[in-house]
Amino acid sequence: MPFFSIILPTYNRASFLKRSIGSVLAQTFADWELIVMDDGSRDQTKEVVTSFKDPRIRYFYQENRERSAARNNGIARAKGEYICFLDSDDAFMADHLEVFQSRIITGMHVPAIFVAGIQVQHEDGVLFKRDFLDESKSMLIEIGEKFIIPSQVCAHASVFDQNLFYEQTRIWEDTHLWLRLAAQFAVIQTKSYTVTQHVHANGTVFKGLQRIRWTDVMQYLNAIDDLKRNYRSLFEGKLPTGYFKEYKKAKINMYLYQARQNKQIGVALKLWWIGISCANSWYLWLELPKIFLNAINVGRHEQ
Repeated sequence: MPFFSIILPTYNRASFLKRSIGSVLAQTFADWELIVMDDGSRDQTKEVVTSFKDPRIRYFYQENRERSAARNNGIARAKGEYICFLDSDDAFMADHLEVFQSRIITGMHVPAIFVAGIQVQHEDGVLFKRDFLDESKSMLIEIGEKFIIPSQVCAHASVFDQNLFYEQTRIWEDTHLWLRLAAQFAVIQTKSYTVTQHVHANGTVFKGLQRIRWTDVMQYLNAIDDLKRNYRSLFEGKLPTGYFKEYKKAKINMYLYQARQNKQIGVALKLWWIGISCANSWYLWLELPKIFLNAINVGRHEQ
């Protein structure tokens, strides 16, 4: 049984895989297995993965079901005592697993969620390092407010016996899981920057700045509602009253602002109506003239 199982889901990312897999092969801690879950790729993904002749690398193919299903399928196949994740366009520093293993031993193998530090990097170099979670605050709330990606996370395999990635959405599926885990287990930070998230045109960071897809918005809001509706007892007494209502309101406002900036008038009006219906916030009435003003400006530019 390896100490670590690393789950790497991928879909049409053959051009990034040599870097991500290479970062695993370069680990100073060598007791690991890498499970590459190919989520229905149509490029050279299989050829790239199988070109590595290391027996610790295991390749599996599934029909396209999105990354949550791929991760969950990988978890089911994992043999390691601890499970880590690596997105196909990210990379580990050479001491990533060694730092995790040291922190796990120091913590006496207590079931916990271990979180590594992350730096965001463009082809031209490091853009910035994300702040660590503020340990003077509720770690559960910090998990909800900070952006934690799967490549940062490691946990004992037993943690996932009753907790898997939320498969009903293609975004926020990881935070949905992190919140559930943080409500049940301690969150321990390594305080070391051992993960690199690479920014590129097809990545999550850039896509978040592009035009809004209405299906993504609805999946995001539905995922929040799912936590509120189906996991009430899990969060009872651990989150402020009305937390998820306020959280949803904040996300509606975020998307509404982005839709106005993008001059997506139809999306903005739908978001405004959802906000009025579920949040009943008076200030949203102040947004309505701004939406129509954007619509007028768009019309003028199109003439």
